[in-house]
Amino acid sequence: MSLASRYAPSPSGPLHLGNLRSALFAWLQARWSGAIFILRMDDLDALRTIPGMAEQALEDLNWLGIDWDRGPNTDQGVVSVKDTCGPYTQSDCDDHYQQVFDQLRQTGHLYKCICSRKEWQAVVSAPHGEASLYPGTCRNPSIAKQQRIDSGKQFSWRFRVDDRVIRFVDEILGETKQNLAVDVGDFIVRRADGLFAYHLATVVDDARMKITDVLRGADLLDSTSRQLALIQVLNYQIPKYWHVPLITDAKGKRLAKRDGSDSLMQLRKQGRSRAEILKLMFDGLSGTDNTNYESAQTILDSWSLDELVTSLRCYSRV
Repeated sequence: MSLASRYAPSPSGPLHLGNLRSALFAWLQARWSGAIFILRMDDLDALRTIPGMAEQALEDLNWLGIDWDRGPNTDQGVVSVKDTCGPYTQSDCDDHYQQVFDQLRQTGHLYKCICSRKEWQAVVSAPHGEASLYPGTCRNPSIAKQQRIDSGKQFSWRFRVDDRVIRFVDEILGETKQNLAVDVGDFIVRRADGLFAYHLATVVDDARMKITDVLRGADLLDSTSRQLALIQVLNYQIPKYWHVPLITDAKGKRLAKRDGSDSLMQLRKQGRSRAEILKLMFDGLSGTDNTNYESAQTILDSWSLDELVTSLRCYSRV
């Protein structure tokens, strides 16, 4: 079986150092493993997409020496007639998402939900944030609520989770498990504005692109159980997961696009060289003394996959 890995940036702002480290490590993992490396542009949310950021992301990756075998542009990811993995831009993939959405709906895995976040959090006195679980108010609605649902009010679609434990072994962080009913809750796969949600789109794209390895930031670790629930219901191949510890700023805060944290554009304007910027991505990791940071390729030649994984495991325990 051929291996395939991917990097999937969102063009919602300039790529910061943490985004670029995930891209570099995903590229390194693919090249060391002999995997096809795919670049996919996750631009599904038009409201968050900033014009020019997709092109800027491609330029940033090129400047660092990160290339790809398949992707959204014709300079590096040449899409041939025989290439059935594209499109490589999520905004062009609604037909793929719709097909899987219809399948899930027909098999009874989805239900309509008219609850706003504010409404259901008030009911359960839950704090604001992703950690709050939807209490299943529309899963078995009252007669009055069913009438509201049937009246044509704007609604989202939620995936109905089972009361079972999802377990997987992350290649960096080790065993992880979550009870879908207790720790996750029914989650949205299509928003009230009609857009397909992140989890559904990611699962569909990874499956049709035959992704075998998913390397991404540890902030997405909690997303994995949701995606595995969908993967299992759809009988898709389960990929290996590699969740990389996040880079934080001097105050210990994770980097974010919304505040322009350490974007490559900023670092370059400060006069930082490519070697300096690449070296920043290895701060805190052991085994870096003899690394040549001149380019992504020289790092590839300086390290091995086992060495990087061992160093990341140690870093995650600090």
